[in-house]
Amino acid sequence: MSTIEMPQFKERKAAQVAALLIKHNGGQSIDMYKLLKLIYLVDRKALELWGRPVTYDTPKNLLYGPTPSHTYDLIDPPKKKRLSHSNTPSYWSHFFSNSIDHRIRLIKPGPGTGELSLAEVNIIGEIFDKFGHKTFEELTAYFHALPEYNDPGGSSERIEWETLLRVVGWEGEDLTEIKKDLAYKAKFETLIMAR
Repeated sequence: MSTIEMPQFKERKAAQVAALLIKHNGGQSIDMYKLLKLIYLVDRKALELWGRPVTYDTPKNLLYGPTPSHTYDLIDPPKKKRLSHSNTPSYWSHFFSNSIDHRIRLIKPGPGTGELSLAEVNIIGEIFDKFGHKTFEELTAYFHALPEYNDPGGSSERIEWETLLRVVGWEGEDLTEIKKDLAYKAKFETLIMAR
């Protein structure tokens, strides 16, 4: 299976998705692991509908199911410390705090929704309505039944974008066009960043 060239992870969009999910959850906080699962489902649904994710986060299989890996690195306190080699705080850290009870809390009104389209905002609401009430155990069982899930045996394993596109229903010429479009967006991003 070929590797698809993808645009880079969109931290601002991930933060805005997370803030909206927290607002749907009552506005204060959400369990870290539930948040990760809901963000994954938002990206997966967008991939199914449009052939592109919302956050462009790299999906990986972990023990409890597919996970958006960059977002996980931003919110998992031990990983966050290892990643903070820069003196510049991440965009994410301006809006969220982590605590020892594994809850992510909004520390400001939130990052808004300026990076998100109305269609993306609607998907976030739909995903929360469908999955936001589920327990961690129910979500884990659901994630373990997803066709892209492979037990990584206590480690992590990248889920290839082409695999994910195929399991959500893309094939043939449509899949070829999506791959070209994603590669074009990735190259355009690279050119813009090189300036």
